[in-house]
Amino acid sequence: MQIWNILDIQPTNDLSVIKKAYARKLKQHHPEDDPEGYQRLREAYDQAVRAAKRNIKLDSFRDFTEEAAAEREESGQSDPGQDEQKEEDKPVVIPSRMLFAESGYEEREEAGQPVVVPSRMLFAEPTPIVRTAEQRLNEFMEKVTLMYRDIAQRIEIDSWLKLLNDDIMWDVKLQREVRQQMTVFLNRNPHLPRDIWQLLESSFCLKERVRDDRESFSRQFPNVFLHVFADPYYATSLRFSFLTKAGGIDCEAFLRYRLGALLALKHNHMEQAEEMLNRAYELFPDDPDLLRLQAEYFLRLGSLSRALTAIDRSMALTPDDPELCWYRARIYVKSNRLTEAIHDVKYFLSLNPGHLGALSLAAKCYTKLGDPASARDMYLRLLELQPDDIEALVCLAEGAHPETGPTSLPASPAEHAASRLPEQQAGVNKSSFFSIKNLPLILVLGWFFLFLIRMLFR
Repeated sequence: MQIWNILDIQPTNDLSVIKKAYARKLKQHHPEDDPEGYQRLREAYDQAVRAAKRNIKLDSFRDFTEEAAAEREESGQSDPGQDEQKEEDKPVVIPSRMLFAESGYEEREEAGQPVVVPSRMLFAEPTPIVRTAEQRLNEFMEKVTLMYRDIAQRIEIDSWLKLLNDDIMWDVKLQREVRQQMTVFLNRNPHLPRDIWQLLESSFCLKERVRDDRESFSRQFPNVFLHVFADPYYATSLRFSFLTKAGGIDCEAFLRYRLGALLALKHNHMEQAEEMLNRAYELFPDDPDLLRLQAEYFLRLGSLSRALTAIDRSMALTPDDPELCWYRARIYVKSNRLTEAIHDVKYFLSLNPGHLGALSLAAKCYTKLGDPASARDMYLRLLELQPDDIEALVCLAEGAHPETGPTSLPASPAEHAASRLPEQQAGVNKSSFFSIKNLPLILVLGWFFLFLIRMLFR
């Protein structure tokens, strides 16, 4: 048949095969690029789905009649196939109680009396119910709402993928309205993990809408703007999996307070952070991310013992989270427990070797512990990743190496060869302006002269 040729598959009753074929062909006939091809594809898809459902019903009925025939044959009854046409047209007498047993109608006085129904009507395919666009949209948004209310489904990306495969998502005529209603919903219900936000952003083209009118979108949908554009890292950095163990708490209130505490700490609004943290803690004190935020809050206040208690509790709940070692190392440094800080930061760097903050913290710890060689190694690793790090440049220039004396930047091959010649041959004058102690000043002056040259030749 032509519909199977359009879908490029063999005739089948498997709805999943039909949907996959439709999705595959949709890439070739996008509604905006090829509206006529899309219309043919959509009609073929609808016909294939209807045919598959009809065949499934017929197969089920055929299995039932074959089973009944086998039972009659075993019991010695005659084969009804000889009078098939007559039986097909023969009326069937059904008690009215059976006909209306589950219909919801009130029983009448004649209930129980036989009702004559033509046998063709018993198995006739019911007339399909035509739903309006508004009804389809309402049904889809009801599915979204029910899934969001179930915290276990809300944080499961497979649940969203299944929902986004709904037929309404393929209807080009309703796409704009679906996007609008989903944007409104997400603005009212923004508490979702990062991977879910990324999926929804790509599915509903949120970035395209912002490019059209960023200011208007940010005013109309502030929560969507926050999670996708303004502060996606902060707003979506918190985890949700532990909420499945929180019992019957008000999850939305907890998530609202926790996010409020995170953003207050980001902007250093300490009073607001304290209020949000306390409210969230009253609802669910065993969330590891909330405890991490508490530790950050106490660290900034200088309450180091309380910060350490909070981070230790968080680590007990999530012992496999290496980032907590980085947080605890910062607290140890503030508490002058440098050996313990080095232990935590080294473990964190073994898993995240390119973390700039951890490299800088390790270098400072080694410096305070009187290990300039290890500090120098950390600064060199830092400069490999960020060559213009001023702190690392200055510390390397002013630091001291236990074997080679003053620490300098990594030498070029020519400088390294010259350093092995006698002092007179290398032309080194320790009292000259170009000694290592003046390196920071030399770097600044060099940068200044380069800037002047660029301005002159513009």
